[in-house]
Amino acid sequence: MFKKFLVVLFLSLVVSGCVHVPESLRVDEGTPLTNFSDVRDNNDAHIGDQARWGGVIAKIENKADNTLLEVVHFQLSPSTRPQQKDQTQGRFRIYYQGFLDPVIFKEGRSITAVGHIAGKEAGKIGEHEYEYPVLKSKSVHLWKEIKQVDVKVTHQPMWYTPSLWYLPRSHHRSPIYYPILKNAKSASSTTKNK
Repeated sequence: MFKKFLVVLFLSLVVSGCVHVPESLRVDEGTPLTNFSDVRDNNDAHIGDQARWGGVIAKIENKADNTLLEVVHFQLSPSTRPQQKDQTQGRFRIYYQGFLDPVIFKEGRSITAVGHIAGKEAGKIGEHEYEYPVLKSKSVHLWKEIKQVDVKVTHQPMWYTPSLWYLPRSHHRSPIYYPILKNAKSASSTTKNK
């Protein structure tokens, strides 16, 4: 039994250690990547640096020679997928060198991009003035949508406890119902005696 536990533990550690980063988002080992918060606080010091940022598409606009994506930034998981939460560090813009179809790259989809940092751009979110950090990118990865499924688990003691197959039938009774059945028999016997 202990050996099985060790095997399961080892396999779970191996599987969790294997993090798959999409090929389009990989960078050479040792390449420094600049954090979003560093650029937001001091953009000029990081112009030209390489970065890998991700988040959720808030807006897409196709221009003559590139595509502009406005993205709500979220921290990346080890696989570089954005981890959506109730708080964000802000927004940024991606200029992708090519055409991205707005039917596919629509608002609300998760993306991650690798590129070089450019100068900030002034813009608005509604009526609010906003300065966007900018990423010039040749590589944008669109993540598949995660479908949530409700799963109901029912307990079937015969499936999960094979040791019960070998016990006498009386041991299969639920401890909650057994005393009730026993009391019901004694009550019926006392009414017959009267």
